[in-house]
Amino acid sequence: MGGTLLLALLLQGGVIQGLYVEDRSNHVHGCYCEWSGESQTGGREAILAWHFQEGEYGGVPLAGARAAVVLRGEGTLSMGYSTRESVLFIDAPTPAQRRAVESFLRDRYGMFLGRVLRTAHAEIHMDVNPGGARVYVPGALALEVRKAVLPDDALPGATRWYDPFVPLAEAELGTRVLSRYMARDFNFVWNEKHPMTSGYYGRFVFYAR
Repeated sequence: MGGTLLLALLLQGGVIQGLYVEDRSNHVHGCYCEWSGESQTGGREAILAWHFQEGEYGGVPLAGARAAVVLRGEGTLSMGYSTRESVLFIDAPTPAQRRAVESFLRDRYGMFLGRVLRTAHAEIHMDVNPGGARVYVPGALALEVRKAVLPDDALPGATRWYDPFVPLAEAELGTRVLSRYMARDFNFVWNEKHPMTSGYYGRFVFYAR
């Protein structure tokens, strides 16, 4: 898309963009053995987060809002739409903005989210930079990924098996440093510190036309 059209859409509120990070409990870049094993028994948990910087939804500005989604599925989330449940955390200063963020997520990613167990207004700390990304929701979750270093972070023969859940204009492969979920929504918690190339971070752009 040309720069002139992109600028016009931004001025009209037709582009929603910002920063994004995700991590899942399976390799997105790995060897065949990792893919084969994880496609059957792994990849059932994921954390995604957005920092909205531009755009509006339903006439409500989204800039400055943050959102995090935690998912757990009956099968791997990376392949198709297995039955899954999710929890939404939204950090926005006004009720109208919180409703707009929730509507955007449900409208855009409803099938991916599955059954939403609850939506919580929460404080979300999020930082995305060229070297990696961090997300922290007090009492609920913590996520940290760093920029993947290849081939050091992968086994011989590794390749990319999965794209980001959310299409990114600028995507970096991430190596997990920490993925933790402490709330009890799924009757299941996790605290993963084993490094693996299991996520992405970067900039998302959604053309709301």
